[in-house]
Amino acid sequence: MLIVFKPYLQHNTVRSLIAIGCVFFLIILFSGLLAAHWVWLFLPIVLAPFYEWYAHKFLLHANLVSKPLWFRAFQIRLHHAHHREPQNFKLLFAPPMAIIIHLIQTYVLFALLTWSFSVALVPFTFGIFYYLFYEWIHLAHHIPKYQPKTKVGERLKRAHMRHHFHNENYCWGITNYLGDKLFGTFKGRNDVEKSQTVRDIAGYKE
Repeated sequence: MLIVFKPYLQHNTVRSLIAIGCVFFLIILFSGLLAAHWVWLFLPIVLAPFYEWYAHKFLLHANLVSKPLWFRAFQIRLHHAHHREPQNFKLLFAPPMAIIIHLIQTYVLFALLTWSFSVALVPFTFGIFYYLFYEWIHLAHHIPKYQPKTKVGERLKRAHMRHHFHNENYCWGITNYLGDKLFGTFKGRNDVEKSQTVRDIAGYKE
């Protein structure tokens, strides 16, 4: 576990999100929101398989824009460069701007689903912790020396490695493979041909 936690806790965004998550947890705890609306804390867990699948497939693997150049650079930093250099730790974590956008989007979504800006703070807080879990799992997938402790963990890591080194069009899940199972994209190494663009996703050849 230490082989994962050391680089994980060294990352500035991880430490910042842990602090932010703790602040929001204290807010919902002492305001009574958690006690009154605790059932909503499961919302991020329910949505995660589908959000991961959708975001990975349609947002992170989107074709690069030609203009504006700043957005193209943002796309490359967000994910395309990660496929070019899967073991580059600097490219494993999302850039701060992407995290800010993600947090705003999820808060608005939770506010719509709960029909309350205050109640939305409950799933939003646990959404922050789930995102931290996501980053931890993703990092663990990319550390060759780390061996998962469970069969599910082993299967997830092998699937993510197939996504990076065999065919980028399958195995979109990071923390789970429910989305892949439901949408038919959980494939074994022998189920699909090796892709020639696994390092150059969505036409990225720079």
